[in-house]
Amino acid sequence: MVPKDKTSSPIDSLYPNAPIRGPKKSPGRPPKKDPAKAQVEAPLATYSGRGSQTIVRKSNDLIQNAMSTLTLSQQKLMLHIFAMIKPSDTELPRYEMSIYEFLKLCGVDPHNGSMYAQVRNNIDAIANAKVQWIRLAGTQKITMFRWLSGATIDEGTGKIVLTLDQALKPHLIQLKEFYTTMNITYTLPMKSQYSLKIYELCKSYQNLYLTKKQKGEPLVWNIETLKKQVDCNATNWAHVRRTVLDKAKSEINGHTDIYFDYEVYEKDRQRVIAVAVTIEPVDKQVADDKLNEITKSMSSKSRGKKKLTPAETGSLDDDPSILTLEYVSVPETTIPYSYGATPDLLRQELEVKAELDKLNRELTADEMEAVHTMIGAMVKMAGTPRGNDKMIDGGNAHFFQTVNNVIDNCGGLRRWFEGTAARYATRVIPVARTKSAPLPYLSKAILDDLENYRMYVTSGVPEPLGGYDAAPEQPDIVETTDFVETDAEPVNQLMPEDAATKKQVMAALLRYIDRDALSARLTTGQMEAFDDILQMTAYFCRRNVKGKDDGMMEGKANMQFLNALNKVIARYESLTPLYEAMAVMMDYDTYWKDLMKNPKIKNPKLVFQSEVERALLMPAAVIGEYTARKAQNDPRAVHKEYDWVKAFEE
Repeated sequence: MVPKDKTSSPIDSLYPNAPIRGPKKSPGRPPKKDPAKAQVEAPLATYSGRGSQTIVRKSNDLIQNAMSTLTLSQQKLMLHIFAMIKPSDTELPRYEMSIYEFLKLCGVDPHNGSMYAQVRNNIDAIANAKVQWIRLAGTQKITMFRWLSGATIDEGTGKIVLTLDQALKPHLIQLKEFYTTMNITYTLPMKSQYSLKIYELCKSYQNLYLTKKQKGEPLVWNIETLKKQVDCNATNWAHVRRTVLDKAKSEINGHTDIYFDYEVYEKDRQRVIAVAVTIEPVDKQVADDKLNEITKSMSSKSRGKKKLTPAETGSLDDDPSILTLEYVSVPETTIPYSYGATPDLLRQELEVKAELDKLNRELTADEMEAVHTMIGAMVKMAGTPRGNDKMIDGGNAHFFQTVNNVIDNCGGLRRWFEGTAARYATRVIPVARTKSAPLPYLSKAILDDLENYRMYVTSGVPEPLGGYDAAPEQPDIVETTDFVETDAEPVNQLMPEDAATKKQVMAALLRYIDRDALSARLTTGQMEAFDDILQMTAYFCRRNVKGKDDGMMEGKANMQFLNALNKVIARYESLTPLYEAMAVMMDYDTYWKDLMKNPKIKNPKLVFQSEVERALLMPAAVIGEYTARKAQNDPRAVHKEYDWVKAFEE
């Protein structure tokens, strides 16, 4: 048995299975310094002494070539720690702060118990988050390291001491060239981790952009490289544009000292592979006004907060900047994973996202009772691991990613609750009460409906389809002999087994779709429409709406939709003609603009869903109309200018 090294580093508590090596003696040579002792000798920087510093200096390599998986709150915490480094420092100091300060910097409310558990969870997440560098320019090296090399929690004094990995030293200490300076106050209002990453990238590339601008050259960002830099695994340009670039543009231009914009620079067929970016400095007075506005806003949020006693958290500094990263409780802000470990706080947050006061005016008493039951189930789901779901900061990652996606896209949960409350009040909850284990049944229903939120997001009760626009006359449906039904059993067809899971039905559909051919023929907006139509098709092929789909289900497959698609396959041996017609019909460059302009359409997403449903059930009409207009070189074969809903009703 190897004896325990009495001088082991505090990081041993984070990595208990790490091998323990005793000191190796070498005759005639002085003994090597003990790393633990060297750590003790490192200077100590306290939050009380340096916590008000807001300027960060980072090497461009650390910003541009490092990939990490930190959450938004963890990124902000690391920036605040980096800001505690002074230009005169020659070594990376150890960083001491109280538990109260640490939790506030992580965006966690310290007033909700289990403080030490929350601290350990956050430190574990940061310590275990690898930073992998992509290959540096002019080298063949790929370096990997961790943010923290040590952490000590003193439960007696309520103090935390963090030690950064020494690999960070050349990128933070005594920087002379190729580094970026920024004020982290500008990042405090940001709600997207991508916005913060892109802001750092913009600051690091700003001088290069201005130099190229003088020469009349663009600054070009490769999309695949950008996805690695910001840790985004999106598979299509539409996702990158909406989730990463557009959101970053909004937050950077709204809060910071630079103006950011982009435009498509290079395509491979219809796939965007590079963008040209704009990174202009804003007027100094405007930048100063933004700083003052952020500081004033953050300080006002600290008023009225109960201060914890030193006995509860260790020594506290009466510094309003401690609260600068406080989570803002409003309907449209996403919820941190850490709230999964605090049920009472999460319940309050879900009620804020649901906007109960507005729901009370829209829903019946039974429906409101159903909403409260759903919220109670969601609170339990958020803090409970299910299957292989990953737990982050005490929260079920799959649950938070799903619910935050709805919040992010719908500005909260109110409209989702409006759309689901009646069904849960009359069907789902009564059925759940008959089960021996009602909570798992209810939880699965809620998670499925969150994932398919587009089906339920409404603005009150939707108007009957076809009744929202009486202006255009119904176009003639062109009958063609090109599409005929056959009684012969098709050799290739979609089977009920293909709809066992969403993944399987997507794979089955793609077997009959020539995506490369569509990419060559369709515009970017039409390909974006195709991707969403394909996702919606997978939903309809597995949809089971009680009452509406009675008698249509075979296993998990909705045979009404499978049979309609199989007729297309039987005639064309492909689904490509149908999806080409639907993608052109719902071209995203024009389709959503048309819907948004119509004052009678209260829920454009519901119209989109309904048009996809009707097109899937009437493929002959869709293909026939598209083929006829295309043959006549009718511009309406390129852009949607007719009322498909009325055509389908006929």
